Amino acid sequence: MPNDIKGKKVQLFEPIDYVQLVMYPLILLFGVIGNILVVLVVRGKKTNRKINDYFILNLAITDLCMLTISISVDFFLKFETFPFGLLLCKGIWPLMTMCLFASIFTLTCMAIERERTIVKPLSPRLAVSQVPWVLASTWLAGLVCVSPLIIVAYDKERGCRENWPTPFMRQAYTVAVVLLQYALPLLVITIAYARIGISLKGRVKIKTTEFETSRRTAATFRRRNENAKINKNLRTIVILFAAFMLPKQILWLWLDFGSGADYKHFNDALVFSEFLLYIHSSTNPVVYGTILQEYRLGFCRYIRKFCPFIARCCMKDNQVHPGPPSANHNASGGNSTAMSHQKTVNSLPMGESCTISPL
Repeated sequence: MPNDIKGKKVQLFEPIDYVQLVMYPLILLFGVIGNILVVLVVRGKKTNRKINDYFILNLAITDLCMLTISISVDFFLKFETFPFGLLLCKGIWPLMTMCLFASIFTLTCMAIERERTIVKPLSPRLAVSQVPWVLASTWLAGLVCVSPLIIVAYDKERGCRENWPTPFMRQAYTVAVVLLQYALPLLVITIAYARIGISLKGRVKIKTTEFETSRRTAATFRRRNENAKINKNLRTIVILFAAFMLPKQILWLWLDFGSGADYKHFNDALVFSEFLLYIHSSTNPVVYGTILQEYRLGFCRYIRKFCPFIARCCMKDNQVHPGPPSANHNASGGNSTAMSHQKTVNSLPMGESCTISPL
């Protein structure tokens, strides 16, 4: 809190402020590195970009913008008053929220497109030429969602406040934000990834003895393990989104519909919810980018390029795709599995399998 000492205002920090000063740079560093790596990997795929690449690229850009703008502004306001208060409240502050909306809408679009590709591989695919319009719509939808905020926001001391005509309008906007920013996206993502998981788990089971017949059945066994790995990552995606996004939604509802304003540690709880929000944005590249082997290889390539001293560690982590077990090895009773994050679909006729290329 501010205090006057000989006519000068001195900012006295609370314990939570020191936590922010320590944690925010770490979150920002991790998030910036991860999202920039995603951008570099997609940029390097000049001739073989797929639909999923564009979605992941847009996700990285939205998260990168939100992290850098939000954390930088929070840091600045810890020490100084923003010189252009109106610009902060009607421009920068809504821009942070718009980036968050665009990120969430991108995650939702990714889930829907993955579900269509894996569960219904023969259904019409989204054309690559249509992807830029879909991505632009995520930003436009985010702008529409924050437009009421631009109207009611005003500058006050070191932050921004909202001046709603009636309390009911404020409550209605809070409910709309919770629905569009959390409840509906979580419902869509959960249903989409649940259908993907059921579809992958329901593929043909391969007997161990089939390895002795041909290399094709060995590849099918490998894809079965790939599907299991994808299932694990999809569960992680849903859990992270649900857990990290929930606290802030609860706090806004508590503030507008309960007695949150009377709780003396409400601001501390709000800061904690922002921690989780920033961590989610910084871990998105890890969760979404590393599902596919080509992204892991790209990450390692750039890490070895810029940080040669950890090249050996990166090479060890990348050795998770051993080749299919040989017939001789299986004839002797050996048993091995190969893991991969690539998306595959095993077709039902004749127990064979076909690979669906990544989105």
